[in-house]
Order: sequence, then C-alpha cells, then structure tokens
Amino acid sequence: MAIPAHYIQELLQRNNIVDAISAHVHLKRNGRIYKGLCPFHSERTPSFTVYPDTQSYYCFGCGAGGDVISFTKEINGLTYIETIKMLAQQSGMPLPDEDDKLSRLKSRIYEMNKIAARYFHANLNSENGKNARAYLRQRQLSDKTIVNFGLGYAGDDWRGLCNYLKSKGFTENEMVSAYLVGRSDKGNVYDIFRNRVMFPIIDLRGNVIAFGGRLMEGNGPKYLNSGDTPVFKKSNGLFALNIAKKSGKDSFILAEGYMDVISLHQAGFNNAIATLGTALTNQQAKLIADYAKNVVIAYDSDDAGQKATRRAMDIFSKEDVIVQVLQMSGAKDPDEYIKKFGRERFEMLINKADSALDFEIYKLRQQYDIKDTQGRIDYLTKACDILASIPSPILQDVYCSRLANETGTDKNSIKLQLEQSKNKAYRNNQYQRSKEILKEGIAGSIKVDYRQQGNTLPKVFAQQQIISAMIRDNDIFNLVNSQLTEDDFTDLNMKNAFVQYKTLKEEGQDVSYALLCHLLDEETRKILAKINVDNADIIITQNDLQMHIDNLKSAPMGQNEIRQTSVEDLQKRIESLKEKRK
Repeated sequence: MAIPAHYIQELLQRNNIVDAISAHVHLKRNGRIYKGLCPFHSERTPSFTVYPDTQSYYCFGCGAGGDVISFTKEINGLTYIETIKMLAQQSGMPLPDEDDKLSRLKSRIYEMNKIAARYFHANLNSENGKNARAYLRQRQLSDKTIVNFGLGYAGDDWRGLCNYLKSKGFTENEMVSAYLVGRSDKGNVYDIFRNRVMFPIIDLRGNVIAFGGRLMEGNGPKYLNSGDTPVFKKSNGLFALNIAKKSGKDSFILAEGYMDVISLHQAGFNNAIATLGTALTNQQAKLIADYAKNVVIAYDSDDAGQKATRRAMDIFSKEDVIVQVLQMSGAKDPDEYIKKFGRERFEMLINKADSALDFEIYKLRQQYDIKDTQGRIDYLTKACDILASIPSPILQDVYCSRLANETGTDKNSIKLQLEQSKNKAYRNNQYQRSKEILKEGIAGSIKVDYRQQGNTLPKVFAQQQIISAMIRDNDIFNLVNSQLTEDDFTDLNMKNAFVQYKTLKEEGQDVSYALLCHLLDEETRKILAKINVDNADIIITQNDLQMHIDNLKSAPMGQNEIRQTSVEDLQKRIESLKEKRK
C-alpha cells in the first residue's frame, strides 16, 4: 500500500524523533547527540544514540537503527500502516485514506475475541457450564474473582463458537486467523477450544488478544493456548499484566500458571503475573523490567519448576531488576500453598525470599558432600565461578566469608580461587567478543548482485559514501546523477537506495534520511543508519565525492564480472579508463 511521499514528509516534520524516543527512553544530551539505554536489547551502559540533525537513531550494541517511524513501529509492536496512523493522530494530521487489509483484520480479530470472551462467560453461567462452575468452586474461586478475570467455558459442541461468530457476521477465514477455529484437511471448520475452562488474555490496552483453556476431563493436553495471530505473540505477552501494572507496587510475583496467578490475586497479591504457556523469554523479561524493580519468582517446587527458575534467573540477569526466589515447602505451587497455609504465611514467605545468588549457591550446595575433600573442592570452585559474575567486590567478600565458615576453609584461599574464576570469565568474554567482532563490519552488511563478482569491498564502500553524501546534501545529486546510473551500483541495498532517492528528486522532494527510509526495506534502513553514524563527524567534500565516483567506475573487474559484460561495454570501459589516465 503506497502512501504519498509528501504525506510522509509532513508526518516526519511534525514528529520530532527526540520527543518520540524520550517517551520510552531516558535520554541524556551529549553535545549534539542524545544517549540512553537501548529499549530493544538489555544493556547497562548506554549505547543507544539519537541524532537530531538527521532525525535518526542507532544502537552500537544491537545494530537497531532508523527514523521516528521505525522506532514507533518497533517499540509498540505495530504494523507500518498502524504506525503511520498513530503518528498522524498524535500530530493532528488527517489519516491516510488507503485501505489496509492487515489493519482491518486486526480490528476484526479484536472484535471477535471480545465477542468470544462474552460467549464463553455466558456458557459458564448456563446449564451446560455447571461442571465448569463446579470445577472453579472446587478450586475455591469466588464469583467476584470469576467475573474480574472474565473466566468462561467452551462446551463440547464442535461448531458452537463458529456458528455464533458466523451469526455476528464473521467469516471462517477470519475465525481461523484469530485461532478460534481450526480447519481440517478436508476443509471443514471446528472450534479449537472444547470442554475447557477458558481464561481470556488481555493486553495493556484492555483488548482481549487470546485465550488459554484448561481441560477438565477427557483426552488432550491439560492446557491449550492460542497460537500466534496478527494481534498476539506468546513470547511477548504476560497473563494479568494489565492488572498488575495498576497495583501501585514496584515488584511483581512471577508464577507459572493461570490458576496460580488468579489464586494470588484473590488472596490480595494483585501484582502476580504469568507467562503464556511458554518458558520466560527475553521479551517478557524486558517487559517486566519496564514496570517493576523487583521480581519474586514463584515457580513450582518440582524439578521442572526449579529448572525453569534457573533459566528465568539467567534471563533476568540481563535486566535492571532485583530477582528473588521463593522456596516453598509443603506445597508444590502458590495456589496450593495459600490453600494449605493461608495468605499471611505466603506473605511471610515472600518477605523471606532468597536472593538469586543465595538460591544458586543453595542449589549448588545440594550437589556436593562437603565432608569429602574432593566434594568440598568442587563445591568451592563452582561457587567461585558463580561469584565471579557479581560486579560488587563487597558482596563477593561477604560470600567468601560465608563459604569459609560453611566449609572450614581459609578465606584467603577462597579469594585466590575467586580471582582465578574471574580471570577465566574475562578470557571467555574476550573470546566471545572477538567472535562477535568478526561478524561485524562492512563485510557483514554487503549484499552484492550475484552477477557482480568483482572487487566488491572498494566498490561497496564507494557506493555507501556516495549515498550518504547525497542524503546529507541534496545539492550534489546532480553531480552524481550526471556520472552514475543505477547499473553502476553493484550492491543491491545501495542500488535500491539510489533508485528511490532519484524517484523522490524527480517528484520534486527534498530527500532526508527519514523520508528515504520510508521507501526502503528494513535491511537497507539499518545499513543506512550505520553509514550515517560512521559519517556523522566526517565532511565529504566534492573532491571526496568525485574520488568515490571514480573508484566505483574504475574499480578492477573480476573474471565473473567480465564474463557478464558485453564486448561493447568492455570497450567503452577501456576507453573511459584511458581518458581518466590522461
């Protein structure tokens, strides 16, 4: 779907990138640029940089880059058209008139999910839902809790919801897209959720975006969750976050399942959340860190729950949150613990929750017999490996004292082992960094036309410098255009940038970095963002530009390139080189 360049130009002029990013990132001015912690990956040292002069941003840590449109799109998880509409509304511009199929489908899915949630809730309160009501009563959920979470029931009917949604004007294809209805190999449609207690999943804007269903009896998985749809991705969402973020607390309780969370909320812990049928992901951890300073992990006490706890701790270690771990004895999960021992005991448990470090060392201690000499050595060695990752020397010293008292070992010996562990960790980090560096640089971003196999690196560098110069100074376009055509650009990304730049100039547009990005694919936008950063403090003179043009046109041809070139073109190339030498 095409949106006119002049519309984008005005949109960019009305939406300052510093203001837009400041709503999500704490920026500090540093000369003519702004810096902050990247919102797209975990970091402790700011590498996210905003350039007001080019209305662009670039992260030196993860390589994210672009303009105000790409930032708004990524940070809000929107489609391109939704982003344009959002920025237009914010700046008081009329919305573009073009129809957008994906945006319309998402609106339809939101409406379908809302209707489906009401349908399931009505079923729960009907005669057909008496077994589901009995199940929820057996789980000791009150009527108020059932209503607050919008719980429902999907009956045994294979097409009950499907027929109901059809009566509301929705098509089978729309229902399939919403993951409410499936389609068999023969093309027949059927309800995905059947004979299950239903848990609506609600996003931060109050939209029903998906469902989880618990089987009460019969065959099938105990829990069935919506698959990814245009409005829902399991790896990004969290159950009950829409409620927990309003709790006014700076800590969250992270549980494993829907029932744990609902029981916690009913007991007054309205800051409880859960993942959506998956292990904790980096995206979910970052989302939690946006709303809470502390996280108490309250996973099941069985082996699977403890493994999930360790994995969650590793993921949270990259975020700026304090992690504690709940150690439950006498119950396997928060729901069971509260039922057996009550709310007050659970609150005491939270107040005494171990730090992540205590949990790691406690679990490590259980693996070794410290009465045995080798067991004691192995335990202390592994414990020092854990301590080596702690940035605080004071905290390291405290734990060295604890380990010395626990094992009857000289503290100085433990500190020497800790130094060895720190050196080993440093070498490993340096090795990993070296591997990453080898993947970076110009070679990693080159996308050469398969027909052009000549001296690619000098050519690509020249092309990138030419495009960068044209973006920064529109007046030099005529010089470039008089000497180069799109066929001179062997790198496909730079070729595309040149073609789109030329199109804008022919339409009478002043071409900015942000406007050009509007016409490019994501890969090319990221490359341009990096080139802009590399050239931020470099003045490309007309002589420099001419040198890059000459380098591009006169760079030696490889054998494959020669084979793809006609005799006439080769002759012209030779004559051109002769003239340049004169």
